[in-house]
Parts: sequence; C-alpha cells; structure tokens
Amino acid sequence: MKKIFATGLAALFTINFFSTEATAMEKPKAVKIVQTAGRDALGDFAPEFARYNDDILFGEVWSRNDILSLHDRSIVTICALVGSGVLTDALKYHLATAKKNGVTRDEMVEIVTQLGFYAGWPKAWAVFPMAKEVYGADAAKVFDSVGEKITQTAGRKNLGDFAPEFARYNDDILFGEVWSRNKILSVHDRSIVTVSTLVGAGIFTDALKHHLAAAKANGVTKAEMVEIITQLGFYAGWPKAWAVFPMAKEVYES
Repeated sequence: MKKIFATGLAALFTINFFSTEATAMEKPKAVKIVQTAGRDALGDFAPEFARYNDDILFGEVWSRNDILSLHDRSIVTICALVGSGVLTDALKYHLATAKKNGVTRDEMVEIVTQLGFYAGWPKAWAVFPMAKEVYGADAAKVFDSVGEKITQTAGRKNLGDFAPEFARYNDDILFGEVWSRNKILSVHDRSIVTVSTLVGAGIFTDALKHHLAAAKANGVTKAEMVEIITQLGFYAGWPKAWAVFPMAKEVYES
C-alpha cells in the first residue's frame, strides 16, 4: 500500500512539475523594441525629446510587451490617436505597425467600425482609406463572425420613450451586432478599443467608468489596464492618464 501511495505521489509530483514548467514556458517573454526615429529626426534639435521617444516610450513602455502585447499596444495607440483627432501620417505609421504586430485586416476593419460609434463617423471615414492602403492586398478571412451574442437593454431602459430609434441603434446595432462580432475582435480587445477611444477623446464621465468595469469583466487584467493607461499618457496626454487612473483604481480594487 505504501509503495502504491509513493508511486502515485511521485506521479502526481511529476504531473505538477511538468504542468508548472509548461505554464512557465507559455508565459510571454518581453521583446526589446529598438527605436531610432527620435534621434534620427530630432537628435540635434530636441535631444531630450528624442531620448524620451527612443529610450523611454519605445525602449521601456513598448518593450513591456510581456504584460500588454504589441498587438494590443497597437490597438491602444490607434484608438488614442483617432479619439484625439490625430489623422496624420503618424496614424498611418501606426496602422502599418499594427499590421506588423499581428492586427489582422478583419480585426482592423472591426476596430475602425467600432471607432465610428465611439469617436464619430467622420473619423472612421478618415481612417478607412489609410487602413485600406495598408491592408489592401489582404483578403477577409473570418466570415462566421458572431460569437457570444451581446444583449444590451440600457438604450431602451434609459431612452426608450424619449429617443426610441437611438435606443434601438444602441441596443440592437452597437451591442447586438458590432460587439457581438467577437469571433473577429474579442470582447477583451473591444474593451481596449472603447476605453482608449474615450480617453483619447477626453470623455471622463460615468460612461468611461462603465467601460472600465466592462473591461475588467471582459478579461482585461489590472496589469494590462495599468499599461494601457500608461501608454495613453504618451499618446493621448499626461492629464488624460491622470484623469482615468483614479477611476481604474476604484474599479480594479473593488
């Protein structure tokens, strides 16, 4: 009996050991991002800004991609820029970077579609030609797009009697269709899109707090959210990051 018990214990230990080892192996490793654009363009004119760009923003912030992936950092950056109304070559550069970082054509179409609702239709129209140029040769790959159907009643509950058509668009279109295409863009990443866009646009109302709580429910971890807001500090502005951190802290500590 003792021999059987010892053999079972050894087997259990072996299973746990390999399970732990596999988990450790699966943990993403940070990839150091090397950037020289700051020094190349501004090294002689604004050397400290160039250093912050190359060594801090990219050498440190973007390099913490073991916590927040390059894929998700690209989403944060694009949404912050669009939310802030930055529709220049900087945005086109980051669209190309997003493609390199694994954001697919299907995902980008969904990101910009969602931006239409949260940043405004004209901004989405301004982004689509850039995105089409970057992704033009790529074909759509996902056709069965609806995953878990999102049910929303806030529109009808709050505005059904006053603005019934807006309530329908909110509940049935934005959530019932757009958010429900989560086989293409996960609810985790859709929350990143929404929070980053709202912060970029300077919207710090209860809507942002609601979407921070939704992000937590959708699997955005505390560590990821801290990195999202830190990155937003650089791409949307330090005061906006300071404004959102207390809300995020309250949500994630509750």
